Amino acid sequence: MGKIKFSHFVVIIIIIFGLTACTLPGFSTPTPFSFPTPDKTMTALFEPTQVAPATSAATLPGNEDQKTATEAVPSETPKVEETEVPPTETGEPTETIDPTVSYVGPSIRSGPSIRAYYMNTKPTIDGDLSEWAPPIQKVINHVVYGAANHSGDLDSSGTVVVGWNEDYLFLGFRVKDDKYVQEGAKEKIYLGDSIEISFDRYVSYDYYLQAMTSDDYQIGISPGKGGICYFNAGKVASMPLITTDPPEAYKWFPKTEAGVVSGIKIAAKKGGEGYQVEMKIPWSVLGVTNPSTGDHYGFAISINDNDNAGTLKQQTVVSNVPGRYFADPTTWGDLYLK
Repeated sequence: MGKIKFSHFVVIIIIIFGLTACTLPGFSTPTPFSFPTPDKTMTALFEPTQVAPATSAATLPGNEDQKTATEAVPSETPKVEETEVPPTETGEPTETIDPTVSYVGPSIRSGPSIRAYYMNTKPTIDGDLSEWAPPIQKVINHVVYGAANHSGDLDSSGTVVVGWNEDYLFLGFRVKDDKYVQEGAKEKIYLGDSIEISFDRYVSYDYYLQAMTSDDYQIGISPGKGGICYFNAGKVASMPLITTDPPEAYKWFPKTEAGVVSGIKIAAKKGGEGYQVEMKIPWSVLGVTNPSTGDHYGFAISINDNDNAGTLKQQTVVSNVPGRYFADPTTWGDLYLK
């Protein structure tokens, strides 16, 4: 065959050098390739070894108000207990006035006026109005809530007599009610047969404001818890009107003073076709410091009626002021200290 050509010899040397170069110093051993084992699925084979960071919708344009991916699991929403919202307490009255607006106006409300007569002799608070010298004013007969449940004056209406001295505002009520039901207490007394007093201490300051402020008062008077008492032809047909639970007073507004009012003395008796309530309210309970003859205050009196035994329900409200709304002092009337 003859001698091997020199060119062929060079090619052989190059091939040998390439095969042995991987093991020379300065060269790393290549990572061996291994075929997948049978227990690896195709998904597992090609799944990424590093978890990609979650992309939040909030980071995308136009979604800045959305929750981030780390907030994907919402916290447990607290359960809200349903409560009955009373007609006498709805509307969320405010205790602030917009300082940029003037609500100043006249010092006397244009609604019906009740006169409070000065009393040199304090009446005995015992539920008996026969000793009162001031005239009884027949005014509480305008239905302002629950007209469909009101069957007439014998169902719910009343009269009032009012007096005053330097220490107290005195009030006496004769209420016609064909069925006495009062099973509520404290803030729930309006859901039974009861009386409400609305009082505006400083009329001219917020005369045009259709919301209650810190100088407006809403006080409820309960004659006391009792069973059903029917009245027929002026005689009590069943159990006594007032039981062992005494009369009580509760202040709903101002909200900063809300609670049972211990300073008001109250007495109640059954009689006639309904019941009588007599009370004396310290002027301090109404925020008044120096009552004087000729003073005027915003004022409204109302009677709550419930004829359904075993329930807490305000069925009807009658007032001395037509169109009275509890949370709007501009709908109240006037109290005049004579």
